[in-house]
Amino acid sequence: MRNIKYLLVAFVLFVCSHAAFAQTSVSSYFLDGAFHNNRLNPAMKAERGFFSLMMGNMGIRTKSNFGISDILYPRGNELTTFMSGDVSADEFLGRMPDAATLGFNFDESLLSFGFRAFGGYATFDLSLHSSMSISLPKGLFEFAKRGFQKNVYDVAGINFNTMNYASASLGYSYEVYKGLRVGANLKYLMGLAHANLTVDKLRMEMNDEHWLVESHAQAQAGLFCESKATLDENGVIDGIEFGNMAPSASGFAVDLGVVYDMNEFVPGLTLSASVLDLGFINWKHMMKGQSTDAKVEFDGFGTVDPDNMDATVEDEFEKLGEDAEKLMDFAYNGTESMKTNMNTTMYLGAEYNMPFYKPLSVAVLYGHCFAPIESNRWYDVRGFVNISPLKWLEASVNFGYSTYGANLGWMLNIHPAGFSFFIGSDHMITKVTPQFIPVDDFSAHLTLGVNIPLGKRK
Repeated sequence: MRNIKYLLVAFVLFVCSHAAFAQTSVSSYFLDGAFHNNRLNPAMKAERGFFSLMMGNMGIRTKSNFGISDILYPRGNELTTFMSGDVSADEFLGRMPDAATLGFNFDESLLSFGFRAFGGYATFDLSLHSSMSISLPKGLFEFAKRGFQKNVYDVAGINFNTMNYASASLGYSYEVYKGLRVGANLKYLMGLAHANLTVDKLRMEMNDEHWLVESHAQAQAGLFCESKATLDENGVIDGIEFGNMAPSASGFAVDLGVVYDMNEFVPGLTLSASVLDLGFINWKHMMKGQSTDAKVEFDGFGTVDPDNMDATVEDEFEKLGEDAEKLMDFAYNGTESMKTNMNTTMYLGAEYNMPFYKPLSVAVLYGHCFAPIESNRWYDVRGFVNISPLKWLEASVNFGYSTYGANLGWMLNIHPAGFSFFIGSDHMITKVTPQFIPVDDFSAHLTLGVNIPLGKRK
């Protein structure tokens, strides 16, 4: 194994087969019967105690700012790709964002429960989290489309990132003044796997006589235990060596929230705010590497032996392939302790209960993620209509706009005595191909959960 892609295989497989990071569905934010809203705002309390094991809060989410409609174009009665001569470069590139991003998220709560205690409401949650995202600059798509129409392409900003960790959270909320409730979640974090690959230089120079490709990339990778990279005879990373299997990546985070029922001043109005995941994970054995600044040059084939043409051409292509492979050779920069900050998120909400029918309310919610990795940052603003026609039945519909485009969300929550089930989505797919592939973007979301209510409503 000669290049960094083998170093990342373990992380990619982990992401695809385990839980991945995604915040609790915002479509439940204004539903009083939802048991996991303290993960969105720790000042919120459920209407009664609850218990859940494995199935309490699950969700799968994809995010992107481009879709199949940016890749495939209708021409007559057929579809053609952006590479077709029938699709102009200006049309294709005009649709693509400056950085095409794609992320996959899935969230799983392994064990959680909540109960009234000391005049307030206490919660515990044990969860797995993980995130994966990739960002590709528009210049890469321009190179694919225009090719030799330009002689030089400078492409930078390619990024792949994944973060995997487990958390144990203790939460408590308390009414400190009439209508004013505050809360906090204190979290212990155990890092499982983290990797980040950034291509900060990719220059391609091409003309009829000469090709030149130069690149430079940096990578970091950390695991839950002591580990270091192994090297081949050329000093290039070719694998991972494990040491002490005791956990060596840990950290802490805190969530803070406030809810203010302004019924005394504006009947029916409730304001709320929260800041989530203020914290970090410290990886004691973060492996670091950078590319060896190799470059690929091609000036055409050398002298070709007409009596052995096939062998000569094969040798030339083999040499070109070996040079290209060196672009992904990574030199080892050692192992060191490194701190990674969490994806801190802020929410601001306002809800107004209709005076003519109290179970009906309208609301607005603004969210903003201040992630250290640019491709993981986002904003989201939504308007809500919520209704609870029965004590054990409530629903919410919302519509808004975010970094990833327009969003249509909904939530249905059924919570009679002894049983609770919810299902919903923050991003409904409204237009798909006959193969059920989203057209406008690759964003989608589905969440569901089963919980056991405990005690009486209050």
